[in-house]
Amino acid sequence: MKRRSFLTQSGTALGGSWIMMSMPAALAATVTARKAREEGKAFKVLSAAEAVEFAAIAAQIIPSGSSPGATEAGVIYFMDIVLAGNNAEVLQSMRQGLAELQASIKRSYNKESFASLGNSRQIEVLQGIDETDFFGTVRHLTLAGTFSNSSYGGNRDNTGWQLIGFEGPRPTQPPFGHYDADYIKKGK
Repeated sequence: MKRRSFLTQSGTALGGSWIMMSMPAALAATVTARKAREEGKAFKVLSAAEAVEFAAIAAQIIPSGSSPGATEAGVIYFMDIVLAGNNAEVLQSMRQGLAELQASIKRSYNKESFASLGNSRQIEVLQGIDETDFFGTVRHLTLAGTFSNSSYGGNRDNTGWQLIGFEGPRPTQPPFGHYDADYIKKGK
């Protein structure tokens, strides 16, 4: 599957994501995420090992290569701040999902972590969980952290926007629509 096709189809999976229920809290956390990313601060709720695992999963969702990916966009800081929000249930579910993933990897590959697997094994593992809420949430956070406005804590240096050819928001300027002309005439 091509990267663009994947990203287009990923939007339909957001409805099952745990994080969609707390979108206002996620948006409120974005300024903190941006500051943490810029300053390279320690994570708020993720342990170093968890951050490595979530970053490795994100790197498979939007891989680096001939173009930058989730790693270069700094999505792990976005994830950390969103998971640090007021919804402890989401954080607990994510930790439980990660623990189940690691247990599965231990049974199947005799490895301790997702990050320790080779590229092809990582893809194989993710294909096996791509219908789960856990993966849906990680995918949502990865996409949001890569393609949102960089002021929200991800999309470092507008990496995600460059990836899809988006030049950024444009300021509104005259001429406005016909309703604005009528409003301006009435005000005079």
